[in-house]
Amino acid sequence: MSDGPQPRGPDSVRRSLSWTLFGELSFALSQWLSYMIIAKLGTPEALGRYSLGFAVATPIVIAASLHLRPIYVVDVRSRWGFADFLGLRSVLLPLALTLVAAVCLLRGWPWQTAVVVMLVGVVRVSESASDIYYARAQRAETMDPIGISRALRGVWSIGLLALGLALTDDDVIALALVAAAMLLHTLLYDRRKAATIEVPGDPTGGSLRPRFRAESLRSLLREALPVGVAATLLALTANIPAYVLEQRHGLAAVGILAAVMSIRQVSSVINMALGSAAIARLAKLSIDNARGFWRLLGKLLAVVLTLNGLGLIVIVLFGDLYLRYGYTPEYEPYVPQLVLASIAAVVLGLSNILSQTLTALSQFRMQLWINLVVVGVAAALSMWWIPARGLDGAVETALSVACLRFVIYVAANLILGPRTKA
Repeated sequence: MSDGPQPRGPDSVRRSLSWTLFGELSFALSQWLSYMIIAKLGTPEALGRYSLGFAVATPIVIAASLHLRPIYVVDVRSRWGFADFLGLRSVLLPLALTLVAAVCLLRGWPWQTAVVVMLVGVVRVSESASDIYYARAQRAETMDPIGISRALRGVWSIGLLALGLALTDDDVIALALVAAAMLLHTLLYDRRKAATIEVPGDPTGGSLRPRFRAESLRSLLREALPVGVAATLLALTANIPAYVLEQRHGLAAVGILAAVMSIRQVSSVINMALGSAAIARLAKLSIDNARGFWRLLGKLLAVVLTLNGLGLIVIVLFGDLYLRYGYTPEYEPYVPQLVLASIAAVVLGLSNILSQTLTALSQFRMQLWINLVVVGVAAALSMWWIPARGLDGAVETALSVACLRFVIYVAANLILGPRTKA
């Protein structure tokens, strides 16, 4: 009896979506609770350090990740093997962590802020390492290993963060525990799970040894660079308001922004989960079943609109209670900004699904140009509104940018999407 990976048929979109939502919702809940725990046990400055860490580390790690996972998933011609993807990411992730350290040195933050940013960088690097292992399961359309892993990450993360803060009242120690646990999870769980999944047609078979063939890495880098830069620009777009707010109004303002934008964070995780669950199926439908492609896209948009719309209704009705008891009474006056952030989450959710369809269509360069335009607008609005308007300007920038992305992606999908035969 063979000890190697055992073949398994692809899951249905419904089953894939169920597992993806389970994992991503669990992980999103942990991220959501992490902000509340820090706000309860610390200060707005402590929450500001934590959210600044994500604002700094996320675009850098995304740049190093090059959005390789969806490229592997939609590489139906098997131009590269999994070992090539693993090799490229193994080269780039240490560089990402070095760049995070360089940003801390250049900005000259106090030691505690710099250490928190670095520890968040380690957490993000471990997530990126796990992400490339998830690619095997996603290409095989077996999403349960991903869902279980993400849920476990959420459990370790929130549990150790709360434990560390309760025992030491020190966010550095608490985040050090979280970072160590995330690295161990990648090595001891995600890597082992990836080894059990067979991907038909992969030229490197089931090998989990990174391959460093210069020609393969160069060609993969050329293919991935446009979508990787596009994803980096998207992450920068989301975080530019935090950069400007921290520089002009301090860490406490960044902490308050994190609280009012927390609904957007949870929403975006759900939206990306929906897109990830369906991206492989959309790629196949775009080749020989245009009507099925548009039908599936319509269903995804309807689900996103429903879920995010319900979230908006809850915030309108109970936003004051959410800020008072989820965080502290100090945050309660910011309900109007929370409502605007929730509206932005609805619009952004629709945009994210439409961006995933462009990935399924392999329209990587188009996404690069779209995000280049959007990041320029976000930077301009942030520099215009935030210095004078502070938190209001940051939230209004987020809403304006979300609306712009939605309009552009609707047009791009209508122009580039598959055509139904008469």
